[in-house]
Amino acid sequence: MKISKVLLYALAFTFGIQQYNPVHSMDHPDEAFMSPPPKAAPSAAVFPTPGEIVSKMQAEVLRKDRFVAVLGVEVVDSWGFDWSMLEDPAVSFGDAHRISVMSSLHTKLQNLARKRYDVEFDKLHTEFLKLRERVFIVHMDRLETIAEHYFSSCFPGSNIEHDDKAGGVQLGTQVKIALKNGEKRKYHVKTHSAGRASSRSSVAKPVNPRELMVYKFLEHLGFGCETHFLERSLEDVYIATLDAGHGGSFNVFEKATGGSGMVEDEAYGQTLWGALQIINQESSLNDWNAIETVVQSDRVAQNFLLQVASLDMLSRILRLHDLLNNTDNFGFLETATAMPLLKVIDFRVADDRIFTVDPDHFGGFLVGNGLYNYVGSHRAMRYGLHDRPTEERVKAALHILTAGPLARSHECVDLAYQDVRNYITSTEAFAAHVSDMMMQLDPFRDALHHNIAFFTESLQSWKPEESKKA
Repeated sequence: MKISKVLLYALAFTFGIQQYNPVHSMDHPDEAFMSPPPKAAPSAAVFPTPGEIVSKMQAEVLRKDRFVAVLGVEVVDSWGFDWSMLEDPAVSFGDAHRISVMSSLHTKLQNLARKRYDVEFDKLHTEFLKLRERVFIVHMDRLETIAEHYFSSCFPGSNIEHDDKAGGVQLGTQVKIALKNGEKRKYHVKTHSAGRASSRSSVAKPVNPRELMVYKFLEHLGFGCETHFLERSLEDVYIATLDAGHGGSFNVFEKATGGSGMVEDEAYGQTLWGALQIINQESSLNDWNAIETVVQSDRVAQNFLLQVASLDMLSRILRLHDLLNNTDNFGFLETATAMPLLKVIDFRVADDRIFTVDPDHFGGFLVGNGLYNYVGSHRAMRYGLHDRPTEERVKAALHILTAGPLARSHECVDLAYQDVRNYITSTEAFAAHVSDMMMQLDPFRDALHHNIAFFTESLQSWKPEESKKA
C-alpha cells in the first residue's frame, strides 16, 4: 500500500470517520467486550477507497454549523453555498459542483485570513487546507497507479519509480523505468490541457481529441516525443511522453536565452545559433542583408534557422498557442552525430471552431507576426521569424514543406489520426462518447490537410514584389 493511502486511512480516524472502526459503529461501544461476536467465514479485508475516505472527510469538515460557529450566520449565509450537498458523504469529492464550491470556499477563507488571526479561525482554515491537500493526494495516487500499471504492461519485469513533475500547471508525475536489459527511460505523465491542474481546485473537463492528435502528429514528424495515452475516464486522460533528452542531451530554449541565470547559458546559446550571435539586440543597428550573407557560410546558423522555420510553420498549420511565446515549451536535442534538433514538449490547441487558415494567416507570415508579436522574442529567434528578408523566409518555409522536415506532413496527419481514432474506439471509458469525439477529430484532420496545402500553394505562388504589399 502506498504511503499516501496509509496517510489517508490514518486521517480518516483523525477526522472522526467512525465507519471504519467496528467498535464505534455500535450504539453501545462497551458491548464489543461483553460477548464474543459470532464467527464468520474468512474473507479478504475490504478497505474503503481513498476517494471514499476523502468524500467522508469533506462531509465531516465542511459542516455549515462549524463555519457559523466561527464566522457567524450572516457571513456564511451570504456565500449562498449548498451546504446540504457539502455535508452529504454520498456525494463524491470529484463531483463538479462540490469542486466548484470548494474553490469558492478557498477564496473566501483566504480573504478572511488577511483579517482574522484568532485561534478558532486558524483551526478551521488549517483543517480546510489539509482537506484540499488530501484531495490532491487522491488524484496523484490515481495517476501514479494508472501509470505504473500501464508501463508495467509495456515493459514487463522492469523497475518503476515516480518523481515530482518538473514545472507546468497540469497534475503530473515523472515515471523512471529501469528495464531488464539495463536501459533506462523517463516519461513525463500529465493530465490533458483541460484536465486537473496542480492548483488542487480545478474541475476536469473532457479531453480534446485534437490535442491528442497534435501530440501524435509531432511524434510521427520527429519534432515531438514518443507519446502514450492513459485514462481513467473521459475527463481523466493522461498524456505520457518520453523525455526529450532520451538518446542525447536536451535543453529548453529558455536556457539558451539566459533565462536559467547560469553563466554557461550564453555559450550554450551560441552553439545553437552560431553566426547569429552578431545580431544586435537593437534592431535598427543591424544590416540584415549583411547578416544573411554571413549565415550562408555558417552551417550552425543555417540549421538553427531551419528549425525556427519549422517551428513557425508548425505553429501556423496546427494553430497552436503557448508555444513560440513560451521558451519553456520547446528546445533542442543534441547528439554526438547530428545537428541540434527541435523538440516541442508542450503547447495549447486553439479553442476556435474553425481551424482552417486563410489569406490573412499567410499575410501574417509575410510580415513576420503571428498569434503574438515576434518582435519581442530573442534576437536570434526573431531573425528567423521576423527580421530575416521576406524572400529568404519564404524560401525556407517552402523548402521545409516540400523537401525538408515537414515534407511528410500529409502522411503524418493521417498516421496521427489513425492512432487517435484507434485509441478512442478501443477504449472502454470512451464507449458512450465515441461519436462526439470523432465529430471533433474528423474535421480537425481535414483542416490540417487544408492548412498544409494552403501554405504550400501560397508559398509557391508568392512573388518578391508582393512583400511590399504585405
